[in-house]
Amino acid sequence: MKKLLQILILLLITSCGSTKSASDRIADEKFELCSEIKYERLIDEYSPTKGKLILKRNIHSLLENYLIQENYLTDISKNGYSELLNKAIRKEIDPKFFAKFKADLEFDPLLLFPLNYQSGCYDYLIIQLKILDKNSWQYKFRDDYWKSEVEGFLMSDNGHINNALNKIPEEKFEMIIYRKLFLDLIYRHLN
Repeated sequence: MKKLLQILILLLITSCGSTKSASDRIADEKFELCSEIKYERLIDEYSPTKGKLILKRNIHSLLENYLIQENYLTDISKNGYSELLNKAIRKEIDPKFFAKFKADLEFDPLLLFPLNYQSGCYDYLIIQLKILDKNSWQYKFRDDYWKSEVEGFLMSDNGHINNALNKIPEEKFEMIIYRKLFLDLIYRHLN
């Protein structure tokens, strides 16, 4: 009887954990789909460089690689991005960096780094689909991101953008989809 009770408790714990991971996986999939749809629409609207579709689709990775080459980004991790954001706040990223990036691309990708297009996907998951609640890291991220927006993102060292960054679990941050928003801020505010 004692063994049976232990097995039932173990099954209950396991099933609760798998439900949590399943809803987290669903949230990731829905967020990625929302983000990709919005970004594909943006690429379709950005027609001056029709022959550079591969560059447009991978613009965030290209910018990230450029930041690494120029030693502004030292590590693709939350710590590396925190250092990058702090450099941006302190105005330590040379504006010539962006001119060189544009010259190498042979076009200005400004429209490919939109502000807030991904944050709308968090709203979609929270408000419309109702698959995230106030306890989710995404909900907490969105709130800190909004606080940072109100105070001007990278215009001052208010700490909200780094607080938002810290809400993202490290294993999620390995996916570029969760880093794009920070690359958008860097490009938009410093270019």
